[in-house]
Amino acid sequence: MIFSIVIPICNGEQFLNECIDSAMSQDLSFAENMGKEDAYEVILVENGSKDGSPSICDEYAEKYENVSVIHKGKIGLYSARQVGIKAAKGDWILAMDADDRLHPEALKRLFCSIKNFEETGDLPEFILFDAAGMGHPSKPLSKRAFEAGKVYRGSDINIFKESLCRDDSINAMWTKCIKRDIAYLGNTDMYLNYGEDLYQTAEYLDRTNAAVYIGEILYYYREDASSLSSTYSEVYVDNQKITWGKVDEMVEKWHLTEQVDQINRRKALTCTIAVTKLIYSGMSFSEKKYKLGKLMEDEFYKKYYSYELPDWAPEESLYVRKFEISPNPTRALLGEAVKTGIKNWIKGRVR
Repeated sequence: MIFSIVIPICNGEQFLNECIDSAMSQDLSFAENMGKEDAYEVILVENGSKDGSPSICDEYAEKYENVSVIHKGKIGLYSARQVGIKAAKGDWILAMDADDRLHPEALKRLFCSIKNFEETGDLPEFILFDAAGMGHPSKPLSKRAFEAGKVYRGSDINIFKESLCRDDSINAMWTKCIKRDIAYLGNTDMYLNYGEDLYQTAEYLDRTNAAVYIGEILYYYREDASSLSSTYSEVYVDNQKITWGKVDEMVEKWHLTEQVDQINRRKALTCTIAVTKLIYSGMSFSEKKYKLGKLMEDEFYKKYYSYELPDWAPEESLYVRKFEISPNPTRALLGEAVKTGIKNWIKGRVR
């Protein structure tokens, strides 16, 4: 089998059919004398859903020979992906999120690229490609600093490692095709629901001997109209500590000390995002006040929040930042929370 597509699913019923259908409708003209069950498989890892996702997964597994489903409790995105990778039979692993779509020729184009690299005797283990938002399908989400089609080896792979340190442009698991030999990382008992993409990407870049960038859009990302700050989870910062600990470990191993300042800026952004999620969440004022105090006493937060944010920080984070570094940040942030709450209440009354 050539490809394994791993899709972790948690409460994804709204777009799940669209996602799986995009994987099941791949152009198979590249796979001569092969059926779907020989060319690729789709592994659905059901991760503690409370909606109709488990039933949808079962229906697809019953209908298609090359679709399987693994039912798990709420184990988090990292473990769900790794459980799927461990069960994979394909030589190459692709990741999808349950609300996105795969380009109809994604597997065909990847296969052709892999064949070309094999013929030249220069086969990479880490393949990076582009994604686009569904609303702008011809516009890549990120700008790449890599030469398309060039296989980077040895110290040249540092260009990927430096990019990982500098910004989030290569974080996403769904912009990669990874050789199965390096894809399974283990630690499936580790709950990591936030920052798991960055964690795994750091590990893959450390393991790979050769990396390549294909300058083609092969994936469509669903741009959520609602802000990520609409929900707040106390595990967010705890998860990010695990991820940044892994990045720190790799940066030291890779001898990229010149990237430390940029990484600290990204940690500061993590702190600001956590605050943003909290103050704009649907929690009561008393909950926000208690959890904000708890967050601001966290050692990670106290160590990194005061660093400058990266130049590419989102506008929402830059707006919240001015409250976060004011003379009385608690008062300023809670004031913004109250103001937002009043606005939302008025909007609700108008509706």
